[in-house]
Amino acid sequence: MLRFPPHFPGLFASAALLLTAATAVRADIVSDWNSLALTSMTTTADPLVAHDLAILAASMYNADQSIAGTYNTYGYGAYPAPGAGPAGADSQAAMIAAANTVMQYLYSGSSTEATSLYNSQLSGIADSQAKTDGVAWGITIANNLLSARSADGSADAATTTYSPVGTIGYWQQTSSAGALLPGWGSVGTFAIPGVGGYMTTLPGGSVTAYLQSSQYAADYAQVKDLGANFSATRTSDQTNQAYFWAAGDGTVKMSGMWNQIAQTAAATAGLSTAETARLLATLNVAIADASTAAMATSYDTQFWRPETAIANGDIDGNASTVVDSFWAPLINSPSLPEYVSLGATISEAAAVVLASYLGDNVSFSLGSDINGDGSTDLTRNFTSFSQAANEAAMAGVYGGTQFQTSVAEGQILGYNVANYVLANNFTVVPEPAGAVLVLCGGLFLLGARRRR
Repeated sequence: MLRFPPHFPGLFASAALLLTAATAVRADIVSDWNSLALTSMTTTADPLVAHDLAILAASMYNADQSIAGTYNTYGYGAYPAPGAGPAGADSQAAMIAAANTVMQYLYSGSSTEATSLYNSQLSGIADSQAKTDGVAWGITIANNLLSARSADGSADAATTTYSPVGTIGYWQQTSSAGALLPGWGSVGTFAIPGVGGYMTTLPGGSVTAYLQSSQYAADYAQVKDLGANFSATRTSDQTNQAYFWAAGDGTVKMSGMWNQIAQTAAATAGLSTAETARLLATLNVAIADASTAAMATSYDTQFWRPETAIANGDIDGNASTVVDSFWAPLINSPSLPEYVSLGATISEAAAVVLASYLGDNVSFSLGSDINGDGSTDLTRNFTSFSQAANEAAMAGVYGGTQFQTSVAEGQILGYNVANYVLANNFTVVPEPAGAVLVLCGGLFLLGARRRR
């Protein structure tokens, strides 16, 4: 299992971008489709949001780069990277057609809005053979990826049978909602070679060992103090953080919030349409795979939530945990096991990708819909992507739904997945001259060795 500290290397270029609601965001075909997708997904659960955004973003990216050829096209497993598109085809027409095909298939309820956006964007491209070829190619790209992902297990994840262990330390449902996507850990990944190398384990290697540890006692005391519904020590700012990042029903979820950050960051940095497509494809593939590894860990470990733990502090085998039968969290617990934190995992993966493209020191503001009514309830300001990721991770502790260990391990998981995706996907196609130099260098070294 890969393990690295969840900190960013000091090699990122610094940027001083201010992303606010007042920022003039230029029209961009990629962001327009991404925004439409987010508004269509408010009743969709993470990590399905991340999964579908990855399909949308990868389709647009491949439609563009199979024609433009600046970056290597995306492919994995049953979906081979597409070759070159039709000569002279319009890449933007291909992107528009690919996005519409994906949205019409995945979210038929948004068919009217998708059709309207499709027609509006295509009307800005003059009729020509290049446009016709681009549209046909984009449809082919999208259908091929949709076909490859049709048997990835995502359709069955919600109906997978889940039976709670029902003993001390193991998760018990705290609401009438069923277990959230219990089969998601078996969904096919987009880039990482399976989830096994990224799953993590509780300290000590088992539920019992962690329960009896001093680390668990410290985690228990922290969330009991800071995460209580009527905590006397949690600050008002920490309370706002918990609500801001809750990403509950009716909202764009945690994956959507990071997509909103990415869209505005891309526009403010002046990224081209192609660069924006590449950024969002990398972001969403990383989030999707990190989410799958986190969900696999959650249902493999099945650790209980703080509200169950604190109600049973007298029988958990740890003399340092004090029971409180009346304790309740500030935020309602998600309907899935506690370890590892899905929010921390998603946020770290997203921040690593964004920092690798834009530098970490990017100042921005983000609004959050707390109650799922479609309006912004809170706006927070950040000075870096890593700051936002750390805040999103700690929001689970302040909200009373996560233990600190779960947060830290989720960050490590997200960090590792994001770096794998960055190193192995969406890379620049070498210039022919560069390839020649590499070949000549290799021949020179070979000759030098033979002369010794």
